[in-house]
Amino acid sequence: MSADGAPAGTTAAARPGGVLPPVERICSDLIRFDTGNPGGNEREAAEYVAECLARTGVEPVVLEAAQGRGNVVARVPGDDPSAPALLIQGHLDTVPAEPELWSKHPHSGDISDGCVWGRGAVDMKNAVAMTLAALDRLLASGRRPRRDLVLAFVADEETGGREGAAFLVHEHRDLFEGCAVALGEVGGFNVPSADGTPTFAISVADKGLRWYEIRRTGVAGHGSMVARDNPIAGLAEIVRGLLSAPPVPAVLDPMRTLAESVSGRTLTGPDEVYEVLATSTGPFAPMLAAGARNTVNVTRVGGGYKENVIPSEAWARVDCRYVPGHEDALHEMIERSLSGRAAAELLRRSPAVVSDHAGTWFDHLAGSLTAVAPGCRVAPFVFSGGTDNKWFAELGVPTYGFTPMLLPDGFDFPAMFHGVDERFPVESLHFGVDVLEHLFAR
Repeated sequence: MSADGAPAGTTAAARPGGVLPPVERICSDLIRFDTGNPGGNEREAAEYVAECLARTGVEPVVLEAAQGRGNVVARVPGDDPSAPALLIQGHLDTVPAEPELWSKHPHSGDISDGCVWGRGAVDMKNAVAMTLAALDRLLASGRRPRRDLVLAFVADEETGGREGAAFLVHEHRDLFEGCAVALGEVGGFNVPSADGTPTFAISVADKGLRWYEIRRTGVAGHGSMVARDNPIAGLAEIVRGLLSAPPVPAVLDPMRTLAESVSGRTLTGPDEVYEVLATSTGPFAPMLAAGARNTVNVTRVGGGYKENVIPSEAWARVDCRYVPGHEDALHEMIERSLSGRAAAELLRRSPAVVSDHAGTWFDHLAGSLTAVAPGCRVAPFVFSGGTDNKWFAELGVPTYGFTPMLLPDGFDFPAMFHGVDERFPVESLHFGVDVLEHLFAR
């Protein structure tokens, strides 16, 4: 049973609703707004969210850092003025999609085969929909949240957040007065465990980001001659070395805790922790293993301007993510990879973010999960990517990845992020609404 007396796992369709459509319909509606970024325009989606909030009796404000880049913020008063406020944040933009590659149009919002389909179904219009539906149901029942809820649905996360979360934190900080914690993406999902009991993983840290451009110069010449120093070949050697380097585990305590929960045993060393995460977590392995090591991926390459000219230089763009506390080791690895006429330039950096996984707020999140899914385990983890948590952490509050979901066996959740045929199970939406409603009432 859930804490409010409803059977665990009860769907939204079987429970009293409010003035808004069911959560799957809200999610579908949001997907139909093309908020692809770069090039995105979140204003219409922001106005839809603002209208939903207004229908529940909440007064939202829509703010723009630039024309069309809509951000929605609202404060829902709680019953206990002494309780610190809870900030729930989520982004309205998505990465772009190529419709010709999809089996359903990425902005159809189609609801079929037990899922809501389309760009943003996982990243992260599902979370926005669950938040709206949970608030609607709570208020429609005549209850109010225990503490003030501050809701922030923002633009521009996918290209750094400067016209979204950063704009709000830097220019409208007063909107977050009294907030003691911020919840966003990615976390709250269930990971397979050795004994069959689901372990829900809550993100307590984001890895930091360093993007490099590696340039290798050489000697230009005619394509018909023996090359004196082809920079493409030299660059290829550097790239091959970076990508073939054996993983060096960088295991923080949250990843050890998660690995021990999943495996059901005590793990002694970082190599053992990394092995469990990389081999025993099903479809989550690529995400969770990446949270226990620094990663390097070459994402773009270029060089030359004509087929019969050996170029004078070639370049590669490299996406590097570092475990909190291991930034220097990552940079040293990049520097060691360079040889000959090669140099690396740092293009962009974002800090790592770490929050407490043994305190009151983590316990609140875990308690809402166990109230709806009795008998489950809850563990922290380090998210392999970066989120708007880096901006909301500037408020001086802990940040957590918490989009609660109970996923069906075999559902490849990590593959949905920025992937073709992105979709999200309807029943997982209902589960998330149950958990968030419980959390809002605490």
